Amino acid sequence: MTEDGSRSNKTRITPFTAMWPGLEQAWDLSCTGRVEAALALAQKVHEEAVAADDQVVRASAASHLGWYCFMQGYYEEGLLHVLSACDFYNALGDRPRESWSRGIHAWLLIEVGSPNEALDEAMRALELAEIAQEERAICFALNVVGVVFWMLGSLDRAQEFAGRAVVLARSIGDPVDLARWLINLADIEALVWKQSRETTSLDRIIGLAEEALQLTRETGDAWASRLVICSLTEYRLLAGELVAAADILAEWDEVEGGSGTRSRIYYLYARGKLEMAARTLPDATRTLTECVTLTAEVSDFEIGVPACELLSEAWAATGDFAEALTWHREFHARYVRKHTETALIRSRVAAIQYETRHLQARVEAERSRADGLEEMNSALAQEAAVLMSASMEDVLTGLPNRRGLERALLALGGHTAIAYAVGMIDLDHFKQVNDSFSHAVGDEVLRQVASLLRVGTRGRDRLFRYGGEEFVLLVEGADTVMAARTCHRICQLMRNWDWSRIHPRLQVRLSIGIAHAEECASPAEVMALADERLYQAKNAGRDRVVMHGPVMREPSLTQSPRFH
Repeated sequence: MTEDGSRSNKTRITPFTAMWPGLEQAWDLSCTGRVEAALALAQKVHEEAVAADDQVVRASAASHLGWYCFMQGYYEEGLLHVLSACDFYNALGDRPRESWSRGIHAWLLIEVGSPNEALDEAMRALELAEIAQEERAICFALNVVGVVFWMLGSLDRAQEFAGRAVVLARSIGDPVDLARWLINLADIEALVWKQSRETTSLDRIIGLAEEALQLTRETGDAWASRLVICSLTEYRLLAGELVAAADILAEWDEVEGGSGTRSRIYYLYARGKLEMAARTLPDATRTLTECVTLTAEVSDFEIGVPACELLSEAWAATGDFAEALTWHREFHARYVRKHTETALIRSRVAAIQYETRHLQARVEAERSRADGLEEMNSALAQEAAVLMSASMEDVLTGLPNRRGLERALLALGGHTAIAYAVGMIDLDHFKQVNDSFSHAVGDEVLRQVASLLRVGTRGRDRLFRYGGEEFVLLVEGADTVMAARTCHRICQLMRNWDWSRIHPRLQVRLSIGIAHAEECASPAEVMALADERLYQAKNAGRDRVVMHGPVMREPSLTQSPRFH
């Protein structure tokens, strides 16, 4: 400890030199388990870089955001960040940072259920690192390749690469990486043991995990400490050592710093297993009920699905077969939803990857036509413009952001002949969603609202995330009445959507204010008028649309189908 009580960072090695101060601080926070704080700081650096049009810092911050999103379980958001960094470093020829970014990309692809694509990306990361002869990047890529083989079920290859990552981490001397890669190697070898119970010794697996735990204590890596405590609990249970399992799990509460929702889910699942093994079934049902409730709140299927199955087994063991059947049905429902959600995420990831490859192909075409320095500079300038366009997309919802809206309005403002209307959309009482259910639920609500907005609009309509819980609908070639019908259709979709999919007590409604270009002299005035009418909708009771004249009540439109 230092004199001011903080932990020393002398044992921590940053991924590469020349890290910007804010990102260096974020990295230190992540290495001591304070991942939410690291994520917030990296987001601040990213926003400042976008505002300053500093592509170098922006790319670096995007890589950090991808890693911290992975650590917290925000996988799809992490993918959007890290893909832009991969593109930038590829264009710049920075192989170590491109390798690191592609390794993060591969790990995120694993988490969204795309291991085959992840393997290609992980191998590319390893190739780039080896070309650059950057040991730290090689070590990270080796570990990612091992994890991908693990998810693909090729455990011999997984052991090979994960083992090489551990050996290299020992030689580099970074205890943070070594501890984390030891955790992965132990989990892989534990799976091998479960399948064969011969080729790997449980004592060796426990030894790997205990070494990792000791390293996390020395470095203050609370995030990894809690992971390995849960893993060690399971290994002790596999060895039939109930007392030792209980002793190690008791250390979870002693780890300094906030645990976070994802970490607590792992803890509750491990504790439920321990209580099942100890036959303290009432405790097990309470613990696992808390676990499955928490997984539902944050849409965690990785633990939520097996936890429902284990809870069903716990109730059956108590003789309450009605409860056992209820939770077995929930297990099946979540299992189906898990695969549905994975398929949806894969399709979105595929679309992102397609657009990325398309942009890269354009850049490469420009490069190939370059005959000299002047042509090359022109190609790089176009590439920078492509990368700049990425800053106009909202990471969470995939919609164009406020900068994208400003450009669209600027283009319309130069054509007085184009009729258009603007709808200012705001979620009613959204702060209560974050306060009552968590920010993770709030983020899921915003993503779902964006999806429903796409469903409720025409192909030519344009949607934007204006900021926070505000969205903007830009309707070209329409009068106010037509725009109002679209907005009423959107409100009806919100009312009909089954929001219990996200949280049992959740309801989401919208208020919308509409203004038409004919009413104003400039796009700025259109926006201001739409915003004023949005506040009229709020003051009139919310969950409604306001255009010119009095507040419009329920429209005489055909009701949209109810979603189930």
